[in-house]
Amino acid sequence: LNNKHFVGRLPTYSTSSIQVAESHNSKITSIQAIRFDQEQLQMSSYQIASLDEHGVIVIWVVLPVLDTSFSGSQTDLGLRPGGKIKLVKSASINANFPQNSPDLFPELRTYAFQQSYSDSNLYYVATDKGAVLKASRTQSLSHPNYYAEENAVPSIVGSIDFNKFNWKYFLSGSSDGSISLYAVGRSTPLVVWDRSTRGRPIRSVRWSHYSSTIFYVMDSANKFYLWDLSVRDSTPLVIETYDQKGLLSFTELLPSAAGQSSPVIILGFKDGSIAAHHVKEEAMNNKVDNVTKLQGYLSLVL
Repeated sequence: LNNKHFVGRLPTYSTSSIQVAESHNSKITSIQAIRFDQEQLQMSSYQIASLDEHGVIVIWVVLPVLDTSFSGSQTDLGLRPGGKIKLVKSASINANFPQNSPDLFPELRTYAFQQSYSDSNLYYVATDKGAVLKASRTQSLSHPNYYAEENAVPSIVGSIDFNKFNWKYFLSGSSDGSISLYAVGRSTPLVVWDRSTRGRPIRSVRWSHYSSTIFYVMDSANKFYLWDLSVRDSTPLVIETYDQKGLLSFTELLPSAAGQSSPVIILGFKDGSIAAHHVKEEAMNNKVDNVTKLQGYLSLVL
C-alpha cells in the first residue's frame, strides 16, 4: 500500500462471531484487567472486564486452548483457526441509576470504568450525565449509589482514576473541562476545579504512582497538564501543548521500571512518534510521606 509493506494479524479469538446474548450489543468503550486479592488469585483464572456505551459490563475468563486446530472450532465460532486463547463469558453487570433517584436519565451512556480496590466485585462507571455510578456483581451497594456535583449542568464524565496510595479517593474528568476529587463515602465532590482546561473536554485524568498528590490530565486540544496538590492547587505545575504532533495518549513509567525517584512520562502522538519526559525533582514536594500527603492537603481545604 503506497509502496509500504504491512503485515496483517488476525485475532486468536473474536466475540463478533458469538451469539449476542454472550457478548455486547453496543460499542465497547473500555477494557480492563480484573484485579484479585491473594486468596482469589490462587483460585481464579485470568479475567478481563469490558464496558459498552449502554452501561453493560461483561466479565470474561481468559483460557488457553489445549487442542488447537487450523480448521477452527465447530462449537465455539469465536475461536479463530489455530487460536490458542479463548474468552468465556463469566458474568454481566448493568450499571443503572438507583430506582429512588429522579428519573432524569432516560438514555444513559457510559465511557469509562474502574474496579474498586477494596471489593473486586464492585465497579465505578463514568456516564454522560455528569455522574459516576456504582455497579456490583453481588447486587448489594453501599451508600452512596452514585457520585455527582450538586446543581451542575450534566456533562460527559470521560475518565476516572483511583489514587494509588489511598483507594478511598478518586478523580473524574469531564467534557466541560472540570476535574472533581471524590471520597468513596461521599456522593458530592470534595474539590472541583471547574475550569481547569478553560472549558476544553478532558480525555484522560490519571493519578501518579510516585506521589499521592500528583495527577496528570490530557485534554482535547493536545495539552498535557501536571498537577501537584502539595505544591499548589490553583493551577497546574506544568502545561505543555503539542499542536503539531497531536497528543494521543500518555502513561507514567512505574518507579521500579523507571529507576528514578521522580516521574517519567511517556507521550504518544498521532504521527506515530513517542517522547519520554523526566519530571525534575525540584518541581515537586517530596518531603512528606506519600501515605499522608493527600490527607494533609485535604485537611487544609475542607
